[in-house]
Amino acid sequence: MNRIILIGNGFDLAHRMPTSYGNFMNNYWGNKRKEIWNGKYDDKRFEDDNIILDGVPPIVYSEADTDEFEYSKLLSILSPHSGKVKYKNKFLEILTERNHSLNWVDIEKEYYSLLKKSYKDFSLPKYYISELNRDFQIIESLLEEYLTTIQTEFNKSFASTDDEMLLKRAIYEVIYSDFNFRDFSELSINHLTEEIFQNVYPNIKDLDLNKIHIQELDLSDREMRLYKALSSLDDKETKTKIKKLLKSEASANYFRYRPDEVLFLNFNYTSTEIHYHTPPIDKEFDNDISIDVIHIHGILKNKTDNKIICGFGDEIDKDYLEIEDLDDNEYLQNIKSMKYLESDSYKRLLDFINSNNYQVFIFGHSCGISDRTLLNTLFEHKNCSSVKPYYRKKDDGTDNYSEMIRNISRNFTDKASMRDKVVNKKYTQALFS
Repeated sequence: MNRIILIGNGFDLAHRMPTSYGNFMNNYWGNKRKEIWNGKYDDKRFEDDNIILDGVPPIVYSEADTDEFEYSKLLSILSPHSGKVKYKNKFLEILTERNHSLNWVDIEKEYYSLLKKSYKDFSLPKYYISELNRDFQIIESLLEEYLTTIQTEFNKSFASTDDEMLLKRAIYEVIYSDFNFRDFSELSINHLTEEIFQNVYPNIKDLDLNKIHIQELDLSDREMRLYKALSSLDDKETKTKIKKLLKSEASANYFRYRPDEVLFLNFNYTSTEIHYHTPPIDKEFDNDISIDVIHIHGILKNKTDNKIICGFGDEIDKDYLEIEDLDDNEYLQNIKSMKYLESDSYKRLLDFINSNNYQVFIFGHSCGISDRTLLNTLFEHKNCSSVKPYYRKKDDGTDNYSEMIRNISRNFTDKASMRDKVVNKKYTQALFS
């Protein structure tokens, strides 16, 4: 059996990397404020590809003025001078205002919402799809530049502090942990029960018939305990006992199953997972598990075989068929399932999930609808035995487990399968804070 480590933006945030869309927007306006008030534009016009300022107020920029709300800072500077930002990039304007009012923004969801409005909502000023795609492409390029800088700085220093080493050790131990069969779906438990039964019952039957002695079998301590627990049982009783032991808290006393292969399925553009290919330097780990990595949304600065994919991926959405029926390829330009075909990442993922049973660990992925097509394929696949969300502990003592479950449920069309496969809170844990 294999394991998939499904990595989302929360994984990077747990490593103190400022990689959220909000971080990106704040950095953009911080850099823009510095560029505007660098002494070159006093009482003059500032203009670039995205914005225009007519008559820049004569303000002296200071590094001490940097703010966690850079756009608010810019507005407070302009207000006494009746200044106003004019936008050439309408998508940037929408993202900025959304982030300013909510202190949160999802670029991909905003894009899809605008894409639908561009052909459905005629009560709004028309935002033509060609203009939207052009503006979106500019934001995508700026985001890639920003994240490249963040990743470079992070890789220079990660795991240099005690807190970072503690985090790395805790995450590493979870990634390469033995399987806990209480996590598994009922169907998977039944299959495993049958497999174990076929392997052990002939020997147990021979033991009962005194054809062989237990000492004659080359057994580990775990196997010895299992054989003793199953001795003197008939075939039906043996299967029942195996299943009960598999699902018990004492399961590790009788069985040990480790992943054959761990696949890091990274939805981020950053490569934070590389720090978990080898154990922390201050701790020994016996790890002979194979490792593979798929960056399903591309890799920063890869312009050849795995360019970054930014867009929307919900073919289950009821509006998607309408978009396809428009017979206008501009509307499909940033649909993820189309872009997946530009690299071999999606095909590699399909090969992996078709090859063996697997369990999914969710690390910092919200499981929102912008990736619903892929997540539905992953979660409802016949080889998926378990979906285990590792949740985040908040400063006020609450956590986001319930929120994750609600999002995960949207990626299942078969709700009975969801309730069987998704691990309940009692058997998972907070891995991030």
